[in-house]
Amino acid sequence: MGMKSSRLLAILLVSVLVLSFVIILVKEDVLIQEPDYRPPSQLLIREVDVKPAEVTSALVEVNVTAYINHEGGKTKNASMLIRAISSDTGLLAAQASAPIPETEPGKTLAVSQHLKVERNGGYELRLLLFDNGSIRDSGSVNLRGLNVITPTSRRSGIVLNNIDFTVSGVSAGRVTITPDIYLENRGTEASENLKLIIKARQADSNLLADKTSSETGVIPSEATAVKSVKLEVPDQYNYMVVVELWKGDIMINSWEKPVLLAPTKTIPKESEEKKVNIEVSKFVREGVPAGVPSYPEAAQTSTPKEPGFESLGAIIALMLVIILKRRS
Repeated sequence: MGMKSSRLLAILLVSVLVLSFVIILVKEDVLIQEPDYRPPSQLLIREVDVKPAEVTSALVEVNVTAYINHEGGKTKNASMLIRAISSDTGLLAAQASAPIPETEPGKTLAVSQHLKVERNGGYELRLLLFDNGSIRDSGSVNLRGLNVITPTSRRSGIVLNNIDFTVSGVSAGRVTITPDIYLENRGTEASENLKLIIKARQADSNLLADKTSSETGVIPSEATAVKSVKLEVPDQYNYMVVVELWKGDIMINSWEKPVLLAPTKTIPKESEEKKVNIEVSKFVREGVPAGVPSYPEAAQTSTPKEPGFESLGAIIALMLVIILKRRS
């Protein structure tokens, strides 16, 4: 009986040892066939928005926002690179990069970056998505017509609707005209009080006959203000009245409209064309030293003014009669 018990105990111990060894082998085999697998990340560009952030006369700073889908595993040092390629030369004009933050798979990220390019150029913006040193996705968007965007320094919301002219006085061959300037604020807010410079230029010679200044005042949004000034010019000439809008030292806009003070008539085709004689002395603003601007209210002196141009029409008519007689 004792011998049987010893054998049974020995068989049991051997069986336990064999079973333990089999369990160890099975565990090692499972660890080898099922490693800790991590799938690579997937970054995909779904949409790109580009809008101006700041505009100067020379440069445009754009804000580029890419909407990126994140799938797969976690990212490692992911980033977005934006390259601006000139449409004219194909050369790299500017580039900038932005980090892509880590997030759970299945999320969409909005990643933004600013980029400065020249206002007078056209560009292809190429976007590259990097993760762990490898490119995951790419895309592009074109920029055209940047020069039509008004620079920030030149924005006012004020436009000129019309200019009406009235004659407020005639004396010694000089005419005082009163332009009524209609200014409309098309901006969403009340305008600044900006400076106006109004000039009268003789149409044939481009000589400056007179100028004055005024202010727009604060114009409410979607309202129109009428500003009136006075200009004194020699009679019997045609003029171009120019209205300039200034913000500090920057002229942000200008408009012009003609004023016709000279009579016109049809001349026969067989008549020869003659030069228009401009009497420059009539365009001297009396009492104003050379190089010093003047305005109507400061131009009044006791010195008699030059006579007008009444004889000019008679001289031209006499010349035309002589020419026609010679030809007949």
